[in-house]
Amino acid sequence: MARTVRVRNLGADLGRLAVYESTWKAQQEKLSWAADTINSAANRALGTDVWAGPAANRYDTHRRELVADLDDCADAAGQIADAIGACIATLRFHQGLLDAARAAVEPRVRHYTDDDTIVFLPEDDEQGRLVDDLDSTYYQVRSRADSALNQQHGIMQSAASRLEAAKTRWSRRTLRMLNWNIQQGGDGNNLFSFGQGTQTHDMDEIARRIADADVDVVTLQEMFRDGAEALGRELDKLAPPGEKWEVHFGPASERTQWYSPLGDREFGNAVLVRVGDGVTTGDVSVTDLGPGDEPRSATRVRINVD
Repeated sequence: MARTVRVRNLGADLGRLAVYESTWKAQQEKLSWAADTINSAANRALGTDVWAGPAANRYDTHRRELVADLDDCADAAGQIADAIGACIATLRFHQGLLDAARAAVEPRVRHYTDDDTIVFLPEDDEQGRLVDDLDSTYYQVRSRADSALNQQHGIMQSAASRLEAAKTRWSRRTLRMLNWNIQQGGDGNNLFSFGQGTQTHDMDEIARRIADADVDVVTLQEMFRDGAEALGRELDKLAPPGEKWEVHFGPASERTQWYSPLGDREFGNAVLVRVGDGVTTGDVSVTDLGPGDEPRSATRVRINVD
């Protein structure tokens, strides 16, 4: 009795898999090159009179950790490339088994093709048994191929987990910084100009410019304390949810604000830090740098980044 039996090809794109294999091999080579390059450059300085001391020791520890992870990532990339190569070999071999089995039946049983499927139409019991055997062979081939592919998939997953762990360790939060001497504001200290520097009431405009720059840390010179505090309030209005701006002012001198009815005000530097999203601050210190042509100071803020 005539019946329809469908046998599918494995349907693998071996050409695309070969491209993936080559890509991962190239990544393995790049990672190994990066590790070797870092070691080569470091060895020219470390362990010699060129660079020694606590900073050199800390860098050497950092360098060893980085190179160890680069070597591990290179090994993981190589494992992925090898696993893809094994998949290619598995698919090619089992597709060959299926092609050979099908070639033994096709001349003897009427059939037609439908995309990657061959539809057999056996006309008697003998042809039916041939098609049944082919159908059984197909499932056996597919089962063995799936088992081998799943094994390689497990290897790739394990290697990918190592790569992701290294990415997490080294792809940390970065900071954007803006350094700006505002000279009491954009127009400087021209006493006889109506635009004599940016005053406290102009800080909303400066805040917008800082927010538009999408920075995390701003160091400002030649500011009055009340201007720095006003700028912090304006920046908080523009900060994303869960973030705020800390203002750390470092006085250097007393100076007259010509627009202020209170006269002399603290004048110096400010460090503004957008905290949240993995950023916090620690110790703050202000160092007197001496009088010079006018009193000066430096403001130091410890910034912690997760």
